[in-house]
Formats: sequence, C-alpha cells, structure tokens
Amino acid sequence: MAKVKRRQFGGLPPKYSFMVNPYPEERVSRCPLCDRKTGQRKIPILIHVNPHHLIALNYTCRYCRDCDLLVAHKHEIEYYLTALFIQQAPDTIGNDYLAIGTVEKSVWKEGLKQNQTTNEFLPHASDFATYYEELQLTRAGYYKADQEPPIAVPPPSQDWVKTIPNPVKINQRKTFNQL
Repeated sequence: MAKVKRRQFGGLPPKYSFMVNPYPEERVSRCPLCDRKTGQRKIPILIHVNPHHLIALNYTCRYCRDCDLLVAHKHEIEYYLTALFIQQAPDTIGNDYLAIGTVEKSVWKEGLKQNQTTNEFLPHASDFATYYEELQLTRAGYYKADQEPPIAVPPPSQDWVKTIPNPVKINQRKTFNQL
C-alpha cells in the first residue's frame, strides 16, 4: 500500500495535537486522552477565518505533556475573535473558522510591531500533528449498568454569532394633512 503524503500548510514540521472544548462551564484540568493532570502553555495559534483572514492569536491552552495535546476553550477563542473583528471587519463575525497550527513566538512578536504578509510568516508556522474532534462530555446522572450515558449538548455560542443589521427605520411623522 502506498503511503499518502499529507499536505503541509506551514514551513515547520507538524507539532502538537489539538482539541477544542465547546463547554463554557467545564474546564479541562485532566487530559481527555490519558487522564493525567494538564498544565498551561501560552502559544500563538494560527486561525483561519473565512473568507480570507489569517490570525495569530497568542492564547493560553491547557497542555498535556505526555500526549503533546493542546486544548483550547471555544468560547474564549470566539470572544477574542469577536473583539478583534468588531473593529476591523464586523461582517466577518459568525463566519466559519479553523485553528490550523502554531506560529513561532518571535515571529508573532514581530507581527505586533509591523504587519507581515502570509509569505513572510508562513515559513515559521507549523501545522497541528493531530486534530481531534471537539471534546464530548457525558451528561451527569445515574444510569443503569448496561445503559450508556448520553452526550451533553454544548450551548450555542454567545459571542461569535452572525447578526442581521437593523433595518433603517423610516421617520413616519404625520403631516398636518393626515391628521
């Protein structure tokens, strides 16, 4: 069987596994894969927001050293993206986005001082080695031994929501003839 070569976005080799926690009330203090305690790692995460925005967000993730897993909290990322795009491009809020990988911290700091093109920082970016689906938690409660607990449905986003602009209200003053 021929080995399929995976296309790589960044110039550096893939690093870290990545998972998103969609539950705002739940914090990940233990690794969802190996159940060991997690630490923290602040790292610039490269996020693509449709249609054509590429953002490097310096974000503190939960990190499992044994699994090399970064866990990001979805509601926090959406809050930061909303705060950023409300000034620059409000029509982008609510669009699909994807965390692609990480960027070297030194390159991210240079990008704060002066804008960089994609071609300038792409050689300093690395993809995620493994991209896991969103974290799924089971609903709490008592269940029979042979009964599988149901999956808890995460709440919808509060910040990263497409808003419909208010229609312009027409001033409807009555004229003297209409009275």
